[in-house]
Amino acid sequence: MAKDVSTESIDELQNQLTESLGAFRNQHEEIDRVAALKAAQRLVNALQKPKDSVYHLTYSPTQVMCVRIAIDMGIFTTLTERNGPVSLDELAAVKNAKRVLRVLVGIDYVGECDTRIYIPTTMTRQLTDRLSISVVKFLFDVGMPTLAKIPEFLRQQEHRNPEGTTAGPLQFVEKTDETFWTWLPQNPEYLDSCNTFMEANRGARPSWLEWFPVEERLLSVACSDSETLMVDVAGGRGHELVDFAARFPDVTGRLVLQDLPHILEESTIDTKRIEKQAFDLFKPQPIHGARIYYMKFILHDWSDKDSNVILAQIAGAMKRGYSKLIIEEFVLADRDSAMLPAMCDWVMMIFCNSMERSQSRWTRLLEHAGFQVVKFWAPPGDGQSIIEAELK
Repeated sequence: MAKDVSTESIDELQNQLTESLGAFRNQHEEIDRVAALKAAQRLVNALQKPKDSVYHLTYSPTQVMCVRIAIDMGIFTTLTERNGPVSLDELAAVKNAKRVLRVLVGIDYVGECDTRIYIPTTMTRQLTDRLSISVVKFLFDVGMPTLAKIPEFLRQQEHRNPEGTTAGPLQFVEKTDETFWTWLPQNPEYLDSCNTFMEANRGARPSWLEWFPVEERLLSVACSDSETLMVDVAGGRGHELVDFAARFPDVTGRLVLQDLPHILEESTIDTKRIEKQAFDLFKPQPIHGARIYYMKFILHDWSDKDSNVILAQIAGAMKRGYSKLIIEEFVLADRDSAMLPAMCDWVMMIFCNSMERSQSRWTRLLEHAGFQVVKFWAPPGDGQSIIEAELK
């Protein structure tokens, strides 16, 4: 919440913003972009009156609601395709178009060049992207009903962290005793949004393949064509392996995508380079002695107890002194946490009754499962870290 600040404080924040922007312009580094963004947000907070800050925060859910409605109304698609001024009458598929557009203009998701005349903005065009659309649909359609009931749920829990995959907020709201992963496939539209969301869950942040020393840490030992180079454990539609194969086209060794059968059926990857294998996280890992076992946003779906079971299956297949476990996840900072992982921590409670983890908690989890952390690799910004681990 914003606080009353003096002119000197605003001048200081402005100077910090100017300095951060200068560094970003000169270096074009992700870490400088994030620093400039935080400085800009602090300046906005300083200019916001405290009472108004409360109002803006409380009313903010209407913003994503209007974006969701606009997707259904085809507003973003129409404006992007026309690529020029469009009247309200041309957009008004229903009478609520003007109400929606007021908010969209206010957050710059739509431009307004004259009275009741609208034009596309950068965000208009972004909301025609299938990945961005699925992010909105999945979090709003599937997550928002549960999010709205979490305060009530936690009051009943006396604000203790709930435990168990079938005793969380989603089960409380949906009145089910199923896990999220067995409940979700019952609604094909939700399942499709979820799987597409998984493709998009890095946003515009750079892939780990761009900043992690892959060749030095993982490819320094050659694999033959018959040996397994990389197993993407519960890798969804295979987008991570596709990126890996494109970045390292000449590296030999099998690339294997593992997930549940109904997920693999949706995958359209090139199976000449990437093999598909039906797989259950809680059963023994069928591929032994691979160089890389990679998991992205998997363990944050599960409690420490369940994660230990999952890790034990992988450990049983790894070759000591050779195999690497590469985990791509958020690592919560002990202080001054970035907002994205802090918010994602709540999203994990919404869907899976689980959590994001700090560095110390990751270390305890992995050591308990028979691993040792080689290094926590921090991302260039506010995205996911890479945890490099191996068998003790």
